[in-house]
Amino acid sequence: MEDEYLLRYYYEKCLYAKYYQVENAGSYATERQCGTLYLMFEKSNGLEDWVNNFDFPAKLHCDSGTLWFCHRGFLRVWESIRPHIEHEVRDPAVKKIVLIGYSHGAAIATLAHEWVWAVRPDLREVLYGYGFGCPRVYWGFWLRQDLRRRWIHFTPVRNLSDIVTHVPPVLFGFRHVHRVLNIGRRGLYSPIDAHRPESYIAQLTAYEEKLQASGHSALSAHGLWLL
Repeated sequence: MEDEYLLRYYYEKCLYAKYYQVENAGSYATERQCGTLYLMFEKSNGLEDWVNNFDFPAKLHCDSGTLWFCHRGFLRVWESIRPHIEHEVRDPAVKKIVLIGYSHGAAIATLAHEWVWAVRPDLREVLYGYGFGCPRVYWGFWLRQDLRRRWIHFTPVRNLSDIVTHVPPVLFGFRHVHRVLNIGRRGLYSPIDAHRPESYIAQLTAYEEKLQASGHSALSAHGLWLL
């Protein structure tokens, strides 16, 4: 992770971005600050998004030249967005890339992160991704070693009890691509309320305050690898 103190800032940047709509209900936003490119992906905002969310049979994916299985509906949306951002990602003036997504958008950020890792090998050490309220995207009994390194700087963030971060179920073969950073407290919200934007803002604020009080990272205490 780049900096845990930036989590709330990144979440709010993603939440309030001005999004462009493309086919298959894809929603994305870009922003440049000096040499840093921010790629943001929006939460579900219509019926077609929900159709894609529940279209979760596994589909073979080879976006970056490596075959693996993923959530079919999310892949459909990502493939609609990719042509619209490719020129910016490949721009040699870009020296750092940060991907941010919330809910449905967090799943798209997961797929986008793996593709950026492949097409910009020069930026792998300064490529960061954050998936707030992130659904599972990868399908398989375990995450292959050759794929695991692609998400080494991608952090799924879960407000404890958030139901969206538990779907599609592990029972159906889906996995998160990196260890999940847990924030909040179990039982503080219902599984649905835990996913709401105001709940994430409140618990990211509390997490940031805890970091400031302790003076060190809390990731080791809260993160866990979900198989």
